Order: sequence, then C-alpha cells, then structure tokens
Amino acid sequence: MITVAWNVRDDHDQYMAARQLQLRRRSRWLVMWGPGSRAFFAFYRGSAPVAPLFASTGQELHRQILHVETDLATTAPADRSRPEPACSRTPCTPAHHHFTRPPT
Repeated sequence: MITVAWNVRDDHDQYMAARQLQLRRRSRWLVMWGPGSRAFFAFYRGSAPVAPLFASTGQELHRQILHVETDLATTAPADRSRPEPACSRTPCTPAHHHFTRPPT
C-alpha cells in the first residue's frame, strides 16, 4: 500500500479559487475543492433541478456554471435564479424542525 502525505496547506490555491468562485457567483452556488478527487465541485442552490458540476480547474468549472446559468435564464421563470434559503434539513419548511417537542 502506498501512503501519500498530504496537508491542507498543499492545496491552499485550490481552496482560495473555490472560495473566490463562490463569492463571484453571489452564493447561487456552493463551490468546493475536493482534495481526494483533485477536482472542483459546484452545487446549485436554486429550485431548478441542476446536477452537480465538477471540473479539474476552477476556470473550467466557472465556464460550466455560466453555461448552466445561461440555460436557466432562458428556460426557467425568474424566481428559479434566486437561491433557496439555507437550511440544514430537507425539506425546509416553516415548521420548527430544529427543536424536539416537549413531552405531553
């Protein structure tokens, strides 16, 4: 078995590229660097069904994001371009799903 030493500092540039890309896309996307896969990933935060994107470079991922956003702008209603509210559970409803019920 081959063991490769890795440290998060080794990928500083990739993590920064992912962060900058996410900030550039105004939080419509969750952008991540995957150190194990050596790839960038983007997850759409809107209500349209969009498969996760991935690419080996930040520039390629950015091109894919722009392509998807162009398609969404021409085929989806305007409200689909906005991100959904952040929620740690699915589906996100107004119910108080983060709290347990008191005993009755």
